[in-house]
Amino acid sequence: MTQYKFNLSGIYTALVTPFSSDSSRVDFESLQRLIDFQIEAGVQGVVVCGSTGEAATLTDDEYIAVVRCVRERTEGKLPCVAGISVSATARGVELARTIEELGCDGVLVATPPYNKPSQAGLLEHFRALHRATSLPIIAYNIPGRSGVAITPSTLGALSREGLVVGIKESSGSVDALADTMIAIKPECQVVSGDDSLTLAALAYGGVGAISASANVLPHESVALWHAWVAGKPAEAKRIQLEMLPKIRALFVESNPVPVKTALALQGIISSPTTRLPLVALAPSSLERVRSEFGI
Repeated sequence: MTQYKFNLSGIYTALVTPFSSDSSRVDFESLQRLIDFQIEAGVQGVVVCGSTGEAATLTDDEYIAVVRCVRERTEGKLPCVAGISVSATARGVELARTIEELGCDGVLVATPPYNKPSQAGLLEHFRALHRATSLPIIAYNIPGRSGVAITPSTLGALSREGLVVGIKESSGSVDALADTMIAIKPECQVVSGDDSLTLAALAYGGVGAISASANVLPHESVALWHAWVAGKPAEAKRIQLEMLPKIRALFVESNPVPVKTALALQGIISSPTTRLPLVALAPSSLERVRSEFGI
């Protein structure tokens, strides 16, 4: 049994999935080093097999093995949330049951990609997953990848029905964030999924972030959150603004290519390899990452 109550408050790192240099296998030794780096930095939780974790490129067996590895490494230390981003609701139901069997603390459910469901279809998708698992569900609004936004009114409905305990807001819109905060029940926790807007999310009543940048910048991300909750907004602002050039470098190309590159250059993972169709950084992008991080 885990020794903590599930809570989204704080910095949850959206972990990369390290691969061997030829991308043929998952590099579990690197994954364990990365988890230990996050624990040492004091993050409040981790998310495995999300967008940053290249879940869409994993086989079913790899997905299970990666989730199991992260759960075992974090057991009793950090909450572990696993991602679901699939077009078929039936497949999402299967994954939710698997994630629960593996002992995770929650599921992060992205808008189903590619088939562009209506808002009514999104409600039914979350209802089906809620019936399938007793785990807390976090709705992941990421229209840039999925093709469809979960509207604030739909997020409000998910909240009022008790289908979700939290929302990862990754639309990039501060207006959408504000409208979501108005629409949802007060106990529903909102976290930022856009690392340059973490402070804005906190200012609007959010409780933290599920962060890709925290793979590389866990200490800074945690310091920002601690400054805010300690009632030091000026300090939180300073940290956020100082982080911005590095955050932008980490998104100079599609996530997680720059993040993995920075991690490999720092020796935290052994290889920056991603799986096709993602490819290595262009020379100019690599130079930008090197320059921002001094590596």
